[in-house]
Amino acid sequence: MEDVSTLVAKQYEAFAYPEPFADLEEAIGAGYYQVGDPSLYGPVLWPCGRPSGPLKSLVAGCGTVQAAYVAFNNRGDEVVGIDLSEASLAHERFLQDKHGLSNLRLFKGDLLDVASLGSDFDVIICTGVLHHMANPGAGLGALRGVLAPDGVMVLMVYGATVRTGVYMLQDAFRRMGIAQSPDGVASVRQILGELPSRHYAQDYIRASGELKHDAAIVDTFLHPQDRAYTVPQVLELVDGAGLTFQNWIDNLPYWRNGAWAPDSAIAAALDPLPPREHWAAVEMLGTMAGMHMFTARRPGEVAVVDFDRADWRRFVPQPAPGLSREGTGLFRRGPYELKCSDLEQFVLDGADGKRTIGEIIDVPALADVPIAERDEFARRYFEHLWKLGHVMIALP
Repeated sequence: MEDVSTLVAKQYEAFAYPEPFADLEEAIGAGYYQVGDPSLYGPVLWPCGRPSGPLKSLVAGCGTVQAAYVAFNNRGDEVVGIDLSEASLAHERFLQDKHGLSNLRLFKGDLLDVASLGSDFDVIICTGVLHHMANPGAGLGALRGVLAPDGVMVLMVYGATVRTGVYMLQDAFRRMGIAQSPDGVASVRQILGELPSRHYAQDYIRASGELKHDAAIVDTFLHPQDRAYTVPQVLELVDGAGLTFQNWIDNLPYWRNGAWAPDSAIAAALDPLPPREHWAAVEMLGTMAGMHMFTARRPGEVAVVDFDRADWRRFVPQPAPGLSREGTGLFRRGPYELKCSDLEQFVLDGADGKRTIGEIIDVPALADVPIAERDEFARRYFEHLWKLGHVMIALP
């Protein structure tokens, strides 16, 4: 029997993933970005400040686009991409040549053999890969071995609750003997169209725009190796690899703020819980996390955003990638709307990634608001925005 790495490599040779596109500049101009990009997510990767000087980044399991994208958006850094699939690497090379990415090096190989690259990395990006390994813990351990002492990992694994229906279909398709082939993809599409409206996979199918691509159909429903994680299992995976969990890249699926008001029964029950228990409970109540995106470091203290800290006024808020103002009193990030009062819009407009919260609210325009009232509003509103994932916070 072929091992998992061989089966996975064969899949991505036949169905290169994600669906490749021809021009990074054009795609980025149209709004494309990747979660965890060091140029966009600095406050998440380095809450107390990005290290000075060029960085060395590893994109482990880079697929068709990811390493070239990181190199394009971080031209002052050295970027290394590694992948099992020659077909995927061929498109990475195409993008490298097209955009003159002299800061990018590409290698064909197994993530487990990453030590053979002979280097440590300040940033390791590994999204959508570990959950396809026979032993995800071993894969994460291999990455830990090449993480620089002060380095940070950007990781993504599938979320268990949203993918429940996907795994039901994977099981059915295996029993039907549906192969990774054009005919197999056509069969999957026909069967998806005949599912009952109450099937557990329907929400996933409706929300996943990438399923229009054959490679995504194969990756989702016909993958030979696939598992998903709950919040406690994510934390256990990180701990088991000898790493320390730092933060979620997007807080929205983990805090009750996105779905329940402060005066709700759920808020009353959840808000007193410590963060890890809060996150795990929200995951089971909200079933929003189709994937878990997070950062991890070597063991030691990590910087924690806590609005009960005495120095919260020195926090620097920055809009999260994708947050845009749609009009008076309305912001949007992906499918999520944020409606604001005049005061809320005023302080959110002031969050430019440069000014502290104190500098945003200590302005003549708010002089009529008593200082204590102004402070309490700003502290709680920016905490709310951070828990919604709409702003990132840089710490003093």
